[in-house]
Amino acid sequence: MKRVAVLIFLSLFLPSVVGWNGQLCSNVKYQKSIEAVALDNSTIYASCSYRAIANSSGLIGIYYLGTTGAYSINGTKLWEVDSGFVVKLIPIEDGVLVGSLGSLLRLNKTGNYTGRFITKYKLYDFILNGSYIYIASGDMFTKNMSKGVLYKLYLNNLTQIWSLNFTDLLGRVRVGKVIYVGSGYPSGFAGKLKFGRLYGVSPEGKILWQVELGEWVRDLEVWRGDAVVGTGYNGTGHVLLVDYNGNILWNETLFYVEDILVNGDTAYVGGYKGVAAIDLRKRKVRWELELPYRVKALALYKGKLLAGSGEFKTKDGTVYSVGTLYVIDPKDGKILKEIPTGYVRSISSRDKFVVVGTGSNIFMVFKEDEIIPKSICGPGLLLLLFLLGKKLKKG
Repeated sequence: MKRVAVLIFLSLFLPSVVGWNGQLCSNVKYQKSIEAVALDNSTIYASCSYRAIANSSGLIGIYYLGTTGAYSINGTKLWEVDSGFVVKLIPIEDGVLVGSLGSLLRLNKTGNYTGRFITKYKLYDFILNGSYIYIASGDMFTKNMSKGVLYKLYLNNLTQIWSLNFTDLLGRVRVGKVIYVGSGYPSGFAGKLKFGRLYGVSPEGKILWQVELGEWVRDLEVWRGDAVVGTGYNGTGHVLLVDYNGNILWNETLFYVEDILVNGDTAYVGGYKGVAAIDLRKRKVRWELELPYRVKALALYKGKLLAGSGEFKTKDGTVYSVGTLYVIDPKDGKILKEIPTGYVRSISSRDKFVVVGTGSNIFMVFKEDEIIPKSICGPGLLLLLFLLGKKLKKG
């Protein structure tokens, strides 16, 4: 009886499950990180990305490379294939869409390539909207010259419906009452030139309007059909609400924005100084939480806000990844739990699992009991302790 009582007590206070870690492109000598992770019902997808530097005949070339792999929920590796430097993953019914800097790939459940669309410039973002895919691509060629292309594709075969040219580096795309396209260096990339605009584009591929922002569009989401825009440049940033006609409804000075997550009428914003919650309906900041490192990725899980933070540190020529996954009460910004992870570069959550990609080239799979804090309090706890004490005494 004593042993049973102890087991009952431990089961109430200790995690009942333990997650696992995975790693890709382990033989690559360059600094690498898990820039994208995604979950579907039975599969975990993750992408390892890195820059390879080659010196040939006195010319230095930089190549953006990487691999994408799939794992079962229990940790069995299913496959790993070359994919280039991946910025985003979106699971689909028969596999996964892989957005790498040079192209959009379609992989099936067994890791075979079933489609590829090559972009003219670097692919920085893409979004799936029903049967269509929209791609934002761009590049900077000289100090004062950048170009970009917005594409619309069919999902089933990745064929192009239309493309729209810009004299701007496109970094973000979302679909609301119109197609919203943001220019500037998106989260994860940076340059010296200060610029940034938001465009409204029709479903037929016509530019309807543009808004000068003066700062890079770091992230972009949609609320009730309108655009929620997060900007950043040189340590400062703003959050704006822009309607489908290009009117700025609200402009709030905040920190340098990196990620936006919209849930209901609330926008959660992560960036260089921490996290903030914004009431979009009332157009005001509900709470703001300062953290030691910048917040690169946000997710919601079981009613809790997950904020992945960190940075790269260099010591004696070695690059280190430092950071934390914070579990936050979304109502008031209170930190409920801190999980040491290293620099969090990506997060995906679904059902009973959370996957975190880090700058250490490790992705971590957490089960629910490792993320959600357990608490038992009040008279129920006193009664439990009393009953357990009596059982132990009898034993």
